[in-house]
Amino acid sequence: MAPLRRKLGNTLPALMVRGGGLGLQIAMSVAVARLLGAEGMGLYTLYVTWMVLFADLVSMGMPVYALRTVAALKARGQGNAAGSFVRQALGLVLSVGAVILLLPWWAAGSMARWIAGDVNLASAFQMAAVSAWLFVGLRILTETLKAIGATQRGLFVESAAIPLVILLLLPVLILHDCLDGESLLWLHVMATGLAFALAAALWRSLCRGLGGVPGESFPAYSPALWPLWGGALLNVAYVNLPILLLPQFATVEELGQFGVAFRLMNLVTVILVTLAAIFGPQFAAAYALKNAARLRDLLKRSQQFSLLLFAPFLLAFTLLAGPVLSLFGEEFQEAKPLLWILALGQLVNAATGLVGYLLNMMHQERTEFAILLGTGGVMLVCMMITGPVAGVLGVTLAYSAGLMLKNLLSLMFSLQHLRRLETSASSQGT
Repeated sequence: MAPLRRKLGNTLPALMVRGGGLGLQIAMSVAVARLLGAEGMGLYTLYVTWMVLFADLVSMGMPVYALRTVAALKARGQGNAAGSFVRQALGLVLSVGAVILLLPWWAAGSMARWIAGDVNLASAFQMAAVSAWLFVGLRILTETLKAIGATQRGLFVESAAIPLVILLLLPVLILHDCLDGESLLWLHVMATGLAFALAAALWRSLCRGLGGVPGESFPAYSPALWPLWGGALLNVAYVNLPILLLPQFATVEELGQFGVAFRLMNLVTVILVTLAAIFGPQFAAAYALKNAARLRDLLKRSQQFSLLLFAPFLLAFTLLAGPVLSLFGEEFQEAKPLLWILALGQLVNAATGLVGYLLNMMHQERTEFAILLGTGGVMLVCMMITGPVAGVLGVTLAYSAGLMLKNLLSLMFSLQHLRRLETSASSQGT
């Protein structure tokens, strides 16, 4: 029991912080759905999806690379190099990102007409570009906070800061009778900027005490960024592919209903991201020391924790789907079949654990990229076939099946690379 208590003791505080942030995100989604209805929720879902996509477009794979690098530097006693590395990483990504994001800002009208069939949505794409620039900096900083052991602070800024600001300021918009879809999106942009500033302040205060040899430096650029960048783009496109395609096959109201079911089911993704904040630096440190047994144990623990934490959500989203969806309004009750289908795909996601993250931390980012590319292509083809026939239901079925296939393949290749590492360690020992 003592080892179990010790493992839980290291994990529960982070989960409690993430749980608080998750509660704020759910409260924000309920407030948006109640105040602006399915159409407003559809606009917000479209904006957030493209914000995340734009952020990954300009991220250069740096958030994952930064976590892996800073965790490894700390494990090898080279902590002082982390400060210089993070400054270079932020400068590189934010300068390149500012240039790249000018394109969607200028082409917002054409994007809105082509993607959503409504040029009036151009401002949503422009705001998504602004927010994405701030969000990518926020992600780099929160990943490095996790890498140096400030997991709870990184998770708070990452998951709680934005919804907290929005929930605090929503009553101001209501009192001034200026709450609409566009004002909500600008509020989100401002909240993202405040979260970025908070993350920068936290990193500045903590990086000084990392230790190591003064004057050390570590370059921010590496060839490993390219497959990590490609994997990040594929991953965000993969996760959000239904929302990217649904405007072609569904109304904004149907997109809003799917968005609610999708956000509820993304609770599992939030759990895995929380566990990644805990296990990711440990994966990177164990691989830096070539400790295959430790990596295998960490993977098993990530599977156990994710299944244990997903179990109550699985019950709620299958047996109590109606009451849960009714929290957002009666018009969202129609999303019950979508929630059930998504639950099946996320069950496999939870059962396989942090397999994609493990591949990246073991410097097998090219393998993860290939898996995402192949299964993403299969998913896209299936959605293009099922979308015109069955609309939102067909797209949801294709998405859930693709998610299961991707995670099973990542698990298979993770175990394969672990066996290779064990064989290599055995041959060196003899």
